[in-house]
Amino acid sequence: MIKNSLYFFICICLLVFGLFGCGTSNNSEGNLSKEPKNTDESKQVDDFNVTIYVKNREKIIHVYATITYTGEEAEKDIYHGGSIFYFNVYQLDGDFEYFGAMDQPLLKTTLIQNVPHRVQFGEITNMNVKPGTYEFEAIADFSLDSDDVVGTKIEIPVSRVEEIE
Repeated sequence: MIKNSLYFFICICLLVFGLFGCGTSNNSEGNLSKEPKNTDESKQVDDFNVTIYVKNREKIIHVYATITYTGEEAEKDIYHGGSIFYFNVYQLDGDFEYFGAMDQPLLKTTLIQNVPHRVQFGEITNMNVKPGTYEFEAIADFSLDSDDVVGTKIEIPVSRVEEIE
């Protein structure tokens, strides 16, 4: 049963990666309104709090997100692809877009009650981002049961708008 669930999850991840990929895009399904899609920098859903951070200092941009388990148990296992988060970047005053994707098999992370688990977005330094206004989005995408990945899936999007000089 676990082997079949793992195989199913890998197939779903490959399908998602193949359909959505990553990189810059000028397609018509992007953020056409040039308005932020989601402006919650922090969001609580059930027993999980997700927050995105953008540190823009001296032309170096650091983007990371945290997920904090706030439930009653001492710890909680969650199941996810290569990372707990998808990171996306949208230029609100231009045409730059970056869409993250998962490309690894099912992983397990144990979250400790009320201790933020930090995930760094490592791609921003390699993107050659031009000056402008950007929306940085992190989407926590995980499940609570490895045997029922689809049925226990939780998705929590957060974002922050930042001016890049």
